[in-house]
Amino acid sequence: MYQNKVKNRYLAKLVASLGVVALALTGCASGDAASEDAASTDGAGGGELTAVKVGITPAINNATFNLAIDGELGQAHGLDLQRTVVGGAGSSNQVSAMLAGDIDISVGGTNTIADAISQGSDIQIIAGHAPLMNNLTLTTDAMEASGVSLDAPLEERIEALKGLKIAVASAGSTSHTVLVSLLTSYGIDVDNDITLVPINDLGAVPAGLMQGTYDAAFASAETGGVAVSSGDAVTWISLPRGDVPEYADYVGLVLYSSRQFIEENPEIIEGVVATLHDAETMARENPDEAGDILKAGIFSDMEPAVFDDAWSQVHASFHQGEKFTKENWQTIVDLFDEGSENDYSALVYEDIVIEPARG
Repeated sequence: MYQNKVKNRYLAKLVASLGVVALALTGCASGDAASEDAASTDGAGGGELTAVKVGITPAINNATFNLAIDGELGQAHGLDLQRTVVGGAGSSNQVSAMLAGDIDISVGGTNTIADAISQGSDIQIIAGHAPLMNNLTLTTDAMEASGVSLDAPLEERIEALKGLKIAVASAGSTSHTVLVSLLTSYGIDVDNDITLVPINDLGAVPAGLMQGTYDAAFASAETGGVAVSSGDAVTWISLPRGDVPEYADYVGLVLYSSRQFIEENPEIIEGVVATLHDAETMARENPDEAGDILKAGIFSDMEPAVFDDAWSQVHASFHQGEKFTKENWQTIVDLFDEGSENDYSALVYEDIVIEPARG
């Protein structure tokens, strides 16, 4: 069992790991000291581990690769995965950090990566990761004022958003792109019918909902969970539970790296993808054990009940495998090309996705 492999070292290192998480949340994780530790750590085969700086946020959307880091699953493939949280919401800052050499690989929103490639960033997708696991959380007051019930058809629930303030990651993020596309496709004029409130600190979402700073928020499934658990909000629209059928084939999260790093480190890329496979398998086949590791690591500051609720919604969704298929890419084009400032249809699939990830 996976938990048996990591449980003892987690108990022994819990205090230290929580300290690392706290440091990561300020955007300062990894660095020279971590690299020195990696060089002195033996891998599964007795050799030294290769340090890999991973750009990733503490969100349930990215749970499987956070699991890979917290569960030290990379060691079986000779890797010491070092979490680096880049400041700000969304994936745009991660792309910049990668191109600056501050991180080696990253987990990011597919739309943001497609935009970056369209605008000339020399990066490639190395693996499909997961669907986008965002919820639109609505305050209870706003729901009651709308007169629309939780089990109303999707069209009515979206119509009820007119006139409201909705918090979402800033323009350029995948969350922002998806929300705008979703609302527009159901007849909402996002410039006039609603007010989008850009946020960089997702941790402010629960308080913002509970205090009425905004009426709704669109973010990773756990983000509004505190407000939902307190009764101040409800899960109004949920991508992970399949509320939006058009997104059934949408892979909204991918692993990516710079073309230079990929070409110079094929064995690291292979090991990273193999580690992702192990984490996906663990999340799918041993969700309770995987959840325990995540709660002891990156999500240690989250209320256990809030994490458990979000994890129950999403853990079975990490089933995409490591492929990002041509069909997956065509779904991106079909859903978002018309509304994008960039021409997704002009991108060549074989150029943006490395060969082992195609399928």
